[in-house]
Amino acid sequence: MLRGLLTALLLLIATSASAGANDVMVDKAWLHETVKGQRNVNVMLNLSVLKPTRVLGISSPVASGGEIRRFVRVHGKMEKRAVDSVKLRARDTVSFGMRNVYLVLTGLQQQLNEGEHIALKLVVEVAGRQQTIDVQAEVRAADLSYQDF
Repeated sequence: MLRGLLTALLLLIATSASAGANDVMVDKAWLHETVKGQRNVNVMLNLSVLKPTRVLGISSPVASGGEIRRFVRVHGKMEKRAVDSVKLRARDTVSFGMRNVYLVLTGLQQQLNEGEHIALKLVVEVAGRQQTIDVQAEVRAADLSYQDF
């Protein structure tokens, strides 16, 4: 029995030293439908990590590029600017598309319609190892009503 516990403990230590499949979890990925000629769209998603992680980028077959954007202070004003990466602490969750950090698909190659599911690739670095996470994002209706104003 002691040997079994020791083996289980060693296995636990070994698996915690490297990036595993469950170190990064993506939840509630979606984006708004777009209008004809729209070139960019924000991607909303929740990203939870177990280990310190850096988000390095996003891409999709429906866009020519992707960026991570963040609000930064420039000459006393807040502006949205592209950044190289976003760091997350261990056991942290960030909601992209809320507050001050955004994932943006740029150079859209087609209009996105409500009900479609768009393939995304999220590139992260966990424990020094880069990995790509495949995500399906739902296209939701754009809320253009002014009834709440």
